[in-house]
Amino acid sequence: MAGWVAIVLLVAHPVQAQTAVDLTVDEARALATRAMLADEPALALQIAQTLLSQNPDDRTALVIVAAAAPRLGDPATGRQAGARAWRLSDTDDQKYEAARLTALAAANEERFTLSTFWLRRALTVAPNAAERARTTQDARAVTRRNPWSSQFSISLVPSSNVNGGAEDATSTAPGNPTGTLSEDALALSGWRGSLSFGTQYRIQEAERSRTLVGLQYQSSRVRITEETTVPDEAFDTTYYEVNIRHDRILENGSLSLRATRGTYEYRDLNLRAGTTEFQKFDIRRIGLDRQIPLSDRSALSLSATREWLDYLAPGIGEVDRRIFGTGLSYQLESRDRISGNFTLVDSDGESVNYTSQERTISLAYAWAEPIGPISLSAGGGFKWSDYPDYRLLLPVDGGRQDTTSFIFMNIGFPEIEYAGFSPGLRIDASQADSNVSRFDRTTLAIGLTINSTF
Repeated sequence: MAGWVAIVLLVAHPVQAQTAVDLTVDEARALATRAMLADEPALALQIAQTLLSQNPDDRTALVIVAAAAPRLGDPATGRQAGARAWRLSDTDDQKYEAARLTALAAANEERFTLSTFWLRRALTVAPNAAERARTTQDARAVTRRNPWSSQFSISLVPSSNVNGGAEDATSTAPGNPTGTLSEDALALSGWRGSLSFGTQYRIQEAERSRTLVGLQYQSSRVRITEETTVPDEAFDTTYYEVNIRHDRILENGSLSLRATRGTYEYRDLNLRAGTTEFQKFDIRRIGLDRQIPLSDRSALSLSATREWLDYLAPGIGEVDRRIFGTGLSYQLESRDRISGNFTLVDSDGESVNYTSQERTISLAYAWAEPIGPISLSAGGGFKWSDYPDYRLLLPVDGGRQDTTSFIFMNIGFPEIEYAGFSPGLRIDASQADSNVSRFDRTTLAIGLTINSTF
């Protein structure tokens, strides 16, 4: 049997300011819904609050409050009602409705991170592709308004060479006696799991400039899958940094200035004792990036970076690095994009083994449209490294020279998504040839990645 509720309605009458009517609960819900559809949120909110005073778990009334309160300048009440409506929802359609209303109320409060969370919840119960696309578009709009921006990714990669080891146990180098490499210096197969999280806060924004401060955390853990006495933790690494960046739009392109302070932690293996010792080096970095459009389809990029690495391990000391890069990208008529890059790294270390010059050239191609069910980009290149005064037991005659060829492929699955996260595959293969055999190595890694779509 339907319950009854007494509704006191405010009316615009010069003599009688309000009137009371008796309605069934269903009639009151219907009246509140019609009021919302008629663009009368104050009346709808009044009826819904009366219903909730008698039954705090009236989901329909909560939904009406979630929709009406933000329009009347009270988004916090709307958000709280929407969250409670989600908890009381029985079907995916009901949850989708509640999640979107809660997200909208949170956005009106300028709680953009919370709004994004509720939009991700809405994506898990979206009724069809059109609604998923609509909610994803809304999430991207909220992300653009949010002074906080965060990125999160994880990967799990099987690799034929998780430690960057050599292919052969025999150690040869010009000017040095032939020897045998230790077990940890040989290529070991296994799995590498990686976690990356970054967050930035926009502390200043104007029409043609913005300034951001951020934190970055990356960790990598290894599990060796072949028989060895080398412990897994010997190749674990952790990196964290704090950074600041200023971007400015110029008459022709853009200019960015950046500064970073970070720490890279790793393990130093004592193979005889079977133990690892904590080591680290600190990083200070300043840089400049310049983007110059050459036409509607092409752009030139230039970068210059100065970097100082301060090693805790004895015998290494400080490394001063100067990094210069340039790139050119071009968009084809198909909207596919082709890009090429050249990078020069000049390192001057207190240790001769950390003094080097590296040159890298690479080419990449990204398809604009999916190929069947996948999105695709691929590329490759070469790196030449020269260590003029490298030494092992004795100085290496003519120094150490490495030549590395590499290829990569990124495969995405845009049709597979959950809560705004989509899987992908990253394939990397490289082969290094060196006159110091310790650095002859071949690596193949195929990894699963999880990335946010907004």
